[in-house]
Amino acid sequence: MVPRMTQAHPDIIPFPGRPTTTAPVAATVEASPPVLIVSVDSALTDSLTQDLRSAGYEAQSVDSVDAALQSMLAATPEVCFVGPLANGDSAGQLAGTIQQRGWATQLICLASESFSDVSPTLTSAIGIELLAVPYAANFLKLTVAAACHRSRSQNEIKRLRRQLCNRNLRDMVGQSPAMQQLRHGVQQMADHNAAVLLVGETGSGLDLVAQGIHDASRRAHRPFVTIDCSVHSAETLEQELFGIAASGGSPRQSGRFEQADGGTLLLDNVNCIALPLQRKLAIVLREQRFEHDRTGDRVRIDVRVILGTSVDLDELMARGLFRSELHQDAAINRIDVPSLRSRPEDIAALAEFALRKFAAREGLAPRSLTMDALHLLQSYQWPGNLRELESVIERACTIDSSRRLTAALLEPWMTVTATDDVPCGLTLQEMERRLIETTFARFAGNREKTAKALQIGIRTLSGKLRDYGYPPRGGPGSNAKPWVPVAAPFEEPAAEQRAA
Repeated sequence: MVPRMTQAHPDIIPFPGRPTTTAPVAATVEASPPVLIVSVDSALTDSLTQDLRSAGYEAQSVDSVDAALQSMLAATPEVCFVGPLANGDSAGQLAGTIQQRGWATQLICLASESFSDVSPTLTSAIGIELLAVPYAANFLKLTVAAACHRSRSQNEIKRLRRQLCNRNLRDMVGQSPAMQQLRHGVQQMADHNAAVLLVGETGSGLDLVAQGIHDASRRAHRPFVTIDCSVHSAETLEQELFGIAASGGSPRQSGRFEQADGGTLLLDNVNCIALPLQRKLAIVLREQRFEHDRTGDRVRIDVRVILGTSVDLDELMARGLFRSELHQDAAINRIDVPSLRSRPEDIAALAEFALRKFAAREGLAPRSLTMDALHLLQSYQWPGNLRELESVIERACTIDSSRRLTAALLEPWMTVTATDDVPCGLTLQEMERRLIETTFARFAGNREKTAKALQIGIRTLSGKLRDYGYPPRGGPGSNAKPWVPVAAPFEEPAAEQRAA
């Protein structure tokens, strides 16, 4: 029996098996393989186009390498014929770009006495096949069929490699229905090039979902670039995205779009982008090119953009704070990332994953959780989602070296108790004070251990405690050492001692 992927066995990849029924299968008409011809010789192009269409192939022609690349960006052909080119264009240039993009297009160079663009040695080195002109019709048909077979084989190998490397989506831990649906959405979006909108609470793992989409796509071998839009002003964000023009003696600096060329760009907290920049971003998403304001240089890119946000963009759009054209382009492919409290059945697996990751980073043996610790984690509301869960486990592992983590070790690092609701209306200063005082009480007033656990300096901690009203080296559970008098070795004896 052929194994099928189920919720109980998510790691099993379904492979095609024999059909279980004998019902007749409706005949399907296979689309004609696309073929592209690049040449400035119109007579040769017309003749080859006619021969290819007679052989059952869908052929189109262009007259330059730049036009060929534009056509390949829209629809990648399986085979590309290269004839005589204009000055400045070369088959080697086209082959290098195809290899860089990771396309499976097969190049066939038309060789004749009047055309010697590339030598046989160079063609074998960069993977270009030679076809002598004039050619026989049957030989042309066999040559194109073999090239199409190689192209499809390369695409299938890449697809199987992506499936093998990303079948588990290991960083997306959990077997809850919400995670099953999320993984299904990631696999669906992976094979497309359109923009994707990820919506989820802060700390829910939008970056992991975006990384999973990139790793499972055809762009996995190209860069994955991220930028947090909330930490930049409108001016600096535009410079980060589109680069900085050359000025004085400093060279031009490329932006994130150019760095992610051929790959994926994640724009996290996209709701923080200013309205003028949103309009420019919408144009770039549609046209895949932009123009530098100062120099006027036009840059063409091939980037898949993923937008991440934790707020309701529909509400922002109704208030005039988000442009409708950018929302329309992104909202077509939307993935909702579930919060951690909506899938408590995944907390045990997530905690185990965090323990293994921390142990591997520190070079220690993996630890485990007691039952009371697991119950505490499952009953907590997790306002900070995955990020807070990993932080709680990491802090508990840092201050304690035991093999098993108990509830008493985990609870001090939670911002609210497991029986309370998520606090509303607290300011950042109030939450900070609550964390510091809870940690200070957990270590019975030991400032050194408290500062180490909070990963702040001892002077910073002392200043915070002083602001909260704690006396220096005092207060509840103070770690002040008892004073022990020490006689000065060179102090002159008192008069009473001399009289004695």
